[in-house]
Amino acid sequence: MEVSAVKLRNSYQIYFVDTNEFFFRQNSDCIVEIEHGIDMGKVVKIKSYQNNPEITVNGKIIRRAMDEDFKKIPDLEAIEARAFTVCKEKARAKNLEMKLVSVKCLFDKTKIIFYFVADNRIDFRELVRELASVFRTRIEMRQIGVRDESRLVGGYGPCGKQMCCLYQREEFEPVSIKMAKEQSLNLNSMKISGMCGRLLCCLGYEYNTYRELNEGLPELEAVITAGDKSYTVISVNTLKESVTIKDGDRFLEIKNRDMIQKNGKYKIRDEVVEAIFKVDDEAGK
Repeated sequence: MEVSAVKLRNSYQIYFVDTNEFFFRQNSDCIVEIEHGIDMGKVVKIKSYQNNPEITVNGKIIRRAMDEDFKKIPDLEAIEARAFTVCKEKARAKNLEMKLVSVKCLFDKTKIIFYFVADNRIDFRELVRELASVFRTRIEMRQIGVRDESRLVGGYGPCGKQMCCLYQREEFEPVSIKMAKEQSLNLNSMKISGMCGRLLCCLGYEYNTYRELNEGLPELEAVITAGDKSYTVISVNTLKESVTIKDGDRFLEIKNRDMIQKNGKYKIRDEVVEAIFKVDDEAGK
């Protein structure tokens, strides 16, 4: 089965769908049928995902988007804007402790989905009845978490790029403080938290790389021998795969490839030691 990644209209979330034997170039617009109904989307990635257990197919492409389809967009956006205002006013009137985040009207207008954030469960049955009487279509209230809220709203992270959650699949991968420690980051919550207030998604992406690199590097305060001298590790640069060592007032940066590890102890290679001593002798002269 040929699978494409599609970003739906009015959403940053990526869905993997069956191409249904259609051929699409990247950035092509199409009409898709997913679990929520029919909607317009843009093909953002084309690749075969046969027998890939990490991919969950949530729908299929029905056809290419036509000029008539694009003419419907302003009307859909007008419905969504009005639905957002009406829902917010009615929720406030009923004293419902919920934060409305986004409204999605399906392409065929068979359903309007309201996404909201709330600390507790909300009894919105009466609200749904009133919204259904106003818009004369099916109403779905969907409670989401703060990470989902960030994904719906969108934005840019402190790195200057679009937030990682915009490119996540249906489910968020768990992120733990252990991942931040692996990078020797400042554990101040503001430094390692995203716009949603939770730990940065990128910590999870980078964790395995940092873990593999750190396994070959000595830890802080470790002792490294160089001939008959001993140095103490005062900093570790994981991405450069190097450590800074100190002996008295002297500091040296040593690459991982310049060290030998045996029985948990590290020593600088003899040829590197000779080069260091040679520099010392020339400096002494």
